Amino acid sequence: MPVIKFARMMTVMLTCLPLLANAVGMVDENTVDGVTSPKVRLGTRLNLNEVGEITDAPWGVYADRIGFGATLSFDVSYRLSNFFALHSAVGLDYRYFASEHQEMSLECDCERGGFWSGYNRDYLLYLEVPLLAQAHIPNILYFEAGPVFDFLLMRKSEFYIPKEHRQDKCHDDRFLGAGLSVGIGHEFSFGLFVDAHLTFQLTDVVSVDKTCGSYTVSWGGSRIDNESGKETVEKEEYIDESIVGSYYLFHKIQLGIGYWF
Repeated sequence: MPVIKFARMMTVMLTCLPLLANAVGMVDENTVDGVTSPKVRLGTRLNLNEVGEITDAPWGVYADRIGFGATLSFDVSYRLSNFFALHSAVGLDYRYFASEHQEMSLECDCERGGFWSGYNRDYLLYLEVPLLAQAHIPNILYFEAGPVFDFLLMRKSEFYIPKEHRQDKCHDDRFLGAGLSVGIGHEFSFGLFVDAHLTFQLTDVVSVDKTCGSYTVSWGGSRIDNESGKETVEKEEYIDESIVGSYYLFHKIQLGIGYWF
C-alpha cells in the first residue's frame, strides 16, 4: 500500500535526519554582528488546532464543519543570518469532527423500526510537512510563511445511521494536499518559542466527482379519460444537486509551543 511505503520512508528519514543535522550544526556555525550560533537547529513543537471546513454546500463531508485536534512535530531550522532563516518540520496532525446529537426515523422493514439516534464522528490523521521562510526582528518577533503539504494516513468514520440506509459516496479523501501557512511567534533566549499560525487549504479534500452526493426525486400519478376509460400514467423526475458543493477546503488555526535543543 502506498501509505505504508510512505510511512516507512518517513521513518527512515526521521531516523537519519537528526544525526545529519547534528553533525552539520557542530561544524558549521553562523556569525553575524559578533553573535555565533549554529546554522542548523533541531527542535520539537506541539500545536493545538481548530479546523474549519469551507464549502459552498449546505453541509460538509465531515460530521461537523468545525473540528479540533493537535499536531506534534519534529522541527529543523537553518539560520541564514540573525534576520532570516528557513524552517521545516515533519509532524503528525490529528483532527476530530463530531456532530451534535441527531435523530432519524423512516419506514422500513428493519430492526429498531427504522429509528436511530446518536452522533456522527470523523477521526483523521495526517503527516504534515511545512516549508517556511522566517524573518526575524531579533529578541522581539519573527514572521514566517510558506507552503504546507499533508499526507492522509488514516480516516475513521462512525455513523449513527446503518450503512445500508445512508449515502456517503462523497467521503473519498484526497491522499495528498497542499496549503499556505502564515505565522507569528517569539523565541526566548533559552530555546523556548511560542507561535500562532493560520493555514489555508489550497487543494480540495474530496477526490471524487462532487455530483456523487446528488439524488433523484421522482413523483407520478395516473388519470383516466372519461370518454375512452383509458388510464394514462404520468411520471416526472429531476436530479436534486442542492446538497452538493463544488469545493471542500480546510482552514486551520494553530497555537503552538516548542523548544530548540
